[in-house]
Formats: sequence, structure tokens, C-alpha cells
Amino acid sequence: MKTVIWDFDGTLFDTYPGMIRALVATLLGHQLPADADKLLLETKYDSMKHVLDVYARDYQIGRDVLQQEYNAFELVKNSNPQPYPGALAALSTVHLEGGMNLLWTHRDQKAWRLLRKHQMSGLFAGGTTIDMHFKRKPDPESINYLLKTYGANAADTLVVGDRRLDVEAGQAAGCSTLYIDIDGLHDAHAQFSAPTLAAALPIVRTFVAK
Repeated sequence: MKTVIWDFDGTLFDTYPGMIRALVATLLGHQLPADADKLLLETKYDSMKHVLDVYARDYQIGRDVLQQEYNAFELVKNSNPQPYPGALAALSTVHLEGGMNLLWTHRDQKAWRLLRKHQMSGLFAGGTTIDMHFKRKPDPESINYLLKTYGANAADTLVVGDRRLDVEAGQAAGCSTLYIDIDGLHDAHAQFSAPTLAAALPIVRTFVAK
């Protein structure tokens, strides 16, 4: 059986605009520089955690304080993110072809709530969230857990993500990789790539059907 492991933020759901709005509000509250375009790139190249770590260190602000403020802002400024065009079609294609969808995210249970809200959660066999405390991407620990727990073969698994770290984690686990280059960064060397999730649908269909 073919398996597709899906990143959430920036891959299935368009959450980054709201995340960056929340980050900008957090930094401005401390009179810190907050260029939205630059922050998006920094977050994509590494992670929101890393960006907050750097600001806390460089400006000697409590790391927990920044995280709490960011979380509060995100509840408001990222309250209703939408799935990308093609998300439901891609997940449904895997399901209809007899494959298995698995969720792979550093987000908390909000990811599952959003999937349920948009009638997508039933298309997943399971997944991982930040609550499970795996090592962060690009460490393949969480992918290896998914492969073992759900009886998937790495050689028959496609990892889909929008960041270089997603691709590197998938490759480290021995899986095929699909890079959704939604921001045009061109910084990942995946087996497959597409500019949008909708454009990636034929790649996903071919992978699970062959």
C-alpha cells in the first residue's frame, strides 16, 4: 500500500499569513523590528520556534513570554485559515486509490480541528502533532514513528511539504519527497516538486496508483 505523509502548515492549509501577522504583533509589542517579508523567509528557512528563540536571545526577552504572546495573537490573527485549493482532492485521491494519508506537523491539536472543520480528518489514518514531543524537523524521528506505527514501507511512502526541512526529513527516512514551492524559494532538492498543491495533484495520483 502506498502512503502519503503530509505536512500541515503551508502545505495543506494556508496558515503562514496568519502566523506572520501574529509574529509581527508580538515583536511590535516589544518595539522590535518586524519586517513581515523577512520574517516569513526566516520562518520558512527554519521554523517559528527558531525565530522566537533568536529574538529572545538577541533582545534578552523571556522565551516563554514571547511564546505566550505569540500564541495569544495567533488565536485572533490566524483564527480561520483555509485549505489550499487542491487539498481535499489530493487527500481524496490517495484514499480512493487505496493509499493511506498520515498527518505530520509541529502544530498542536488545532490541525486536527481544522481538518475536521473542512471534512478532511476522516481521510487520515492518523498522524503526529507537537504534543507527542518528537525531535523537530529535519530529524526523521517522527516520520520513522509513523512508518513503524502504521506499517508503512519507506520505499512506498511520499513525504509532502513546503520547506527544505520537510524534504530533508523525508529523505533521511528513506522516503520519496514532494516539495510544494508555494513561496518560490527554490531551496529544496526533492524527487518531485510543484508550485502549488493543486499543480501537484497529478504527481500524488501517479505515485499512489503505480
